[in-house]
Amino acid sequence: MHDRRPHLGGALGLLTLILVACASSPGASPSGTPGPTSSPGPIGLSTPDLKNHLMDRFGPLWFCDPDEYPVAHGDEQELAMQRLAEIRADEETYRAIISALEIGSDEEPDAAQTLAIYRAWKRLNGLVLEPIDGGYHFDAIFAGAPGAEAGIHVVGDISDEGEIGVDQQEPSGGPNCPICLARGTLIATPDGDVPVEELTAGMSVWTMDSDGTRIAAPILRVGSAPVPTTHRVVRLVLDDGRSLSASPGHPLSDGRRIGQLRPGDLVSGARVLRADLVLYGEPRTFDLLPSGATGSYWANGILLGSTLS
Repeated sequence: MHDRRPHLGGALGLLTLILVACASSPGASPSGTPGPTSSPGPIGLSTPDLKNHLMDRFGPLWFCDPDEYPVAHGDEQELAMQRLAEIRADEETYRAIISALEIGSDEEPDAAQTLAIYRAWKRLNGLVLEPIDGGYHFDAIFAGAPGAEAGIHVVGDISDEGEIGVDQQEPSGGPNCPICLARGTLIATPDGDVPVEELTAGMSVWTMDSDGTRIAAPILRVGSAPVPTTHRVVRLVLDDGRSLSASPGHPLSDGRRIGQLRPGDLVSGARVLRADLVLYGEPRTFDLLPSGATGSYWANGILLGSTLS
């Protein structure tokens, strides 16, 4: 049980997590209802310092690495060297990073330090703080240690002075990352429906052009990502019988996220009957990017956007 001490923000609703796209609802709460807890922090912190303070308390952020999801973008060391000037240009963030890593402000980072700076920068970008009166609200998954298979989902507030108030804390798997379709999802192609896991770059699928006309176009990229056993998907059921399982952050063609849909919402010419969050039960999820103006495609007869664009 947690200490019952007042915190700055009061009761706030849960916020959906974003690394670049697909958010998750964590696992079931532990027995009992956690009460608000608070802990004091250092005074006069910048926003990057506040984020570091949270990670000092709960462990490193567990997030969807933009260099890995939705597809790997290259060698991380090379990317770190390329982005160092950009990171340095944000003086406040760079100062917080090198302070946490104990790198001197006048020191020219070597390759290993540059990689550490880049990884810290990605974690800071991945931790979203929503401004509230007197501080920020956060809703994030933290890993107990790098490479851990289980983490903790924490919802709470942090004041401008670094005082942390916890509204909710529970065990959690990792976040849902943005390669989002369930195995077996049928993708419409000129040669008939094909399971998403069987698609390859260069195959033709049906997509929509900028005028709203259905056209055939080759696939530019396909992607697949491993997911934890706690991965959850939305089981979307429309009132005309069409259904789809995809991660909550996957976009429809109009930009709405599947996890935002509610019964009665209009989707692809039909009304949502149910949108239930359920355990996935498969080791990988999938996505594709057709060529063309929209990058959209039909999955189980429902028009979707791509997370690979």
